Amino acid sequence: MKKMISPGFVAEILGAAFTMALTGALVAWLFRKITRIGLLPSYALGITVMTFVAAALYVSGHDGTVDYLSAWIKYAIGGVVGFLILYTTSRRSVSKT
Repeated sequence: MKKMISPGFVAEILGAAFTMALTGALVAWLFRKITRIGLLPSYALGITVMTFVAAALYVSGHDGTVDYLSAWIKYAIGGVVGFLILYTTSRRSVSKT
């Protein structure tokens, strides 16, 4: 019986998730300094931008042995997980009831 998901693939997704969370939060911080955008939309925008940048950097570091689409898919999956990390750890205002 063949494994559907290899441990290496899971490690790449987890690495991409932490990369997207950290770099996406940095870009989100820059967006919030420049514009009047909320915390969670800035996280989403920062991670979206960084998925394209990180995939391009990943492909350029492998001398053409990896295609851009497969790298982008890995970082997009990692971006979703990274957004969930940022969402669960963000300091959102709690409404007083």
